[in-house]
Order: sequence, then structure tokens, then C-alpha cells
Amino acid sequence: MKTTKIKRGQFNAYYPVSDLKHSLVNRDIVQNHSDVFKKKLQKFGWLSPIIIDTKGNIIEGHHRALATQNLGLETIPVYIIDWVNTTDLNEYQKYIISLNNSNRKWSSFDYLKSFSRNVNVYKQVFKKYEETKNVFSVGNILNIYFGYGCNQQFRDGKSIVKNLDFSNYLFDNFYRLKKEYGGVKFQAFTINRVCSFVHPKLKGNKKEMNFIFKQLESLAKNNSPLLSSVEMIKPWLIEQVKIYRDK
Repeated sequence: MKTTKIKRGQFNAYYPVSDLKHSLVNRDIVQNHSDVFKKKLQKFGWLSPIIIDTKGNIIEGHHRALATQNLGLETIPVYIIDWVNTTDLNEYQKYIISLNNSNRKWSSFDYLKSFSRNVNVYKQVFKKYEETKNVFSVGNILNIYFGYGCNQQFRDGKSIVKNLDFSNYLFDNFYRLKKEYGGVKFQAFTINRVCSFVHPKLKGNKKEMNFIFKQLESLAKNNSPLLSSVEMIKPWLIEQVKIYRDK
């Protein structure tokens, strides 16, 4: 039987902590998560090494590396591989995401911030989120600009803004409505469902969208329960488009 050759790295039980390099395309470090590793290390010892390249760039194990530093340890067990080009941020990122997703799952924010460091459109969208995170959720921003939330295309770093002008128009109008009427009337799921509907349906038609925004504002003024109905918002949108087009 033919044996399949699979690449293997080298193990070093006493790699200098000072030689480790944290990745710029990793998600944010969560102190509580690192503290959990710190307690586990103290109680159980090293059960698995972190993964690095030949230059000390961490590919998997950022939280354990931080726990090691917090414990004041000078060395750390590592598994060293030589087939990841960490100077290519896209390749580096793929390995990090693949390995990390078997641990604490990445959130929409993690993906958006990570890809914002090496994908220009994600950088622009992340900036919009950072500027208005007190008003919009990450999901809102993704739906406004990409037309959908955290799907596989987004997680692969391949999302695009098909119509920037229309997306900015949606952003400005939802920002105004949410600031004026509050998050109770314009909840995150309401904005998400509207955006995921109008992007493919209206194809950037602002006249139709102006009509829908007027109707949405009317619902808010009249405290309509429809705005907070997950089931009814899409049928309502379909009806509004038909009303406008039949005029």
C-alpha cells in the first residue's frame, strides 16, 4: 500500500519566549482567555506546544504564549514548521484561521478586523464600524456594505462592496433613523433584513429605497410592532416594492 507523505515539523521543548513574534493578522487577544490557559498550565503543565515558523512567528497559540509571559517563564514548547510563508499575510492568515477555529470560534468582528489589515475593502468597512459601533452592530455594517452577514465568502476574505454609493446611502439613512428613534424601534435584525433584501432586489435604486425609508420612518413614528417582527419584515418589504412599482 502506498504511503501518503505528510509534511512534518520539529519539536523544541525549550524555545526562548523572547524569540516569539505575535501575528498582526491574528484576532485580538482576550485577556480572560489567556488567564484560562495560565491556570491550566499551572495545574496540568504543557499538554500541547504552540506552532511557529522558523523565524518565531506564532501561527497557533497566541494566548498560551501570553500566558507563558505572564507566568514569567523563559522558554516554551513549540512545534516548528517551515512551509508557511508568514511574509504573505493572506497565506499566514489562512493557517491562523484554520487552526484557531478548532479552538475558540472566530466571531464576525474577529474576521473583519483581521482581514482589515491586509484587504482594503475590509479596512474601509472596519473603519465604518469603528466610527459608529455605538450605533451599529458588526452584523449591521456587514449587511449594509456587503449585503449579507458572516457567510463563507466573508470568512474567506473575499467579500466585495458591489455598490459603494448605495451602501453609503443605506448607512447614512439607517444611522439617522437609529439615532432619532433608537435601537428598540430599529433593532439590529431589522436593519440586517432590510439590507439583505434591498441589495439584490433594488440594485441600487435610491428612488425606491427613499420610498421604503419613508414607510419605515412612518412605522417608527406610529410605534408599529411590525418593525420588531422577524417574520413580517420581509413580506412587508415585498409589499412596499410592489406598491411603489405599481404607482
